[in-house]
Amino acid sequence: MAESYRLSLLTYLQLASRNLLRNRRRTLITLLTMSFGIATLTLLSALNDGWLSQMKTNFILSYTGHLQIHAKGFEASQNLNDRILEPEEISRLMQGYPEIVGWTQRIRTSGLASAGGSSAGLQIMATDPEQETWVTSMDQRVTEGVWLRPGMSHDLVLGHTVAQNLGAELGDRVILMVQRLNGEMTSEVFFLRGILETGAPQIDRSLALITLNSAQQWLQMEDSVTDIVIRADNHDNTGTLYRLFAQQLSERKYEIMQWLELDPMVKQWLEFSDAYGFVVLLVVIILVLIEILNTMLISLHERQKELGVIVAIGTKRSQVFSMLLLEAVMLIFIGAILGYMAGSSIVYAVADRGINLTHFANAFEFFYMDPIIHPQLTLGSAVKILGATLIAALLAGIYPAWRATHLSLSQALRIQ
Repeated sequence: MAESYRLSLLTYLQLASRNLLRNRRRTLITLLTMSFGIATLTLLSALNDGWLSQMKTNFILSYTGHLQIHAKGFEASQNLNDRILEPEEISRLMQGYPEIVGWTQRIRTSGLASAGGSSAGLQIMATDPEQETWVTSMDQRVTEGVWLRPGMSHDLVLGHTVAQNLGAELGDRVILMVQRLNGEMTSEVFFLRGILETGAPQIDRSLALITLNSAQQWLQMEDSVTDIVIRADNHDNTGTLYRLFAQQLSERKYEIMQWLELDPMVKQWLEFSDAYGFVVLLVVIILVLIEILNTMLISLHERQKELGVIVAIGTKRSQVFSMLLLEAVMLIFIGAILGYMAGSSIVYAVADRGINLTHFANAFEFFYMDPIIHPQLTLGSAVKILGATLIAALLAGIYPAWRATHLSLSQALRIQ
């Protein structure tokens, strides 16, 4: 029996490269097909990451902040009696967390607005005019008039749709009616100073903004509030801040909610986006796997006699298996790198100016998206794409390599 030797990795690479270059045309077509698939996947993934980043930022800055702290049960009851009696206890904690770039106190309650002969149900939100600008971008969304002014107790800012429904214009008297802590209905006159247009229907059609001091006096709430809203320096620190506040604050007195919990629709869209990304990745990887599998099986058929000879002279079947598997891995690795570089080049070329989808602007605004999407390349997406293609390479190479180790020598060596 002929003695067999352990081949070095360099030898395997040389053999695999020679075999791939043997049929240059087929190898080139396979690489081009793979590269196109990976480039398309890279671009779609970058677009998906870009619009998700926009949606998160716009949603968080439009209204909710990264974290909200309420008295226990307030978010479910929306009752003013479920309020934070000592907000300063929480406010003092803000100074110790460098991840916090801004925070504000609010009072939220439902009420009724009337102007002239029209009335509309809405959500009344009282906030500190200056602190709110550190947490959200609502002050930048005032399209007519001015933002709330500190010390002006009767200033009112309405959502664009609410103002239209009431027929209210700047300077008009608007009467707000709410229920106090004791259940008594009370009303107050405010003057419309600004109109807010965020593009999000759930805000524009239901929000009325007044100053926090005026609301505390009007509703006889002293210094108590219903919400403390926090903005983090970036989205990734939301979870860190959540855990820190959970450790510092009593669960019996307070509830701490991350932005994802505050709007089920946004949460569902993020989950849908993850599912969409997985499906696109799966489809492309399956197509790549089929292409490589087809190439390897054709190559195996053409090389039966050659493989029979190298087994007959003493080459171990495990070495044949490794050689063919390495060919598949090299083919997919080269195609994946070329495809990712091509896709990345396209992303970098359009990232600054973005992809203009203004024609669909109304639909995008509903989901807190800008009409111009700026694709983003992320490390997570790169790892996911390249890692999945490597797995596809192994899967595509295992079957042809296994078949090669089970060739019948008599059949492989017979004279054609």
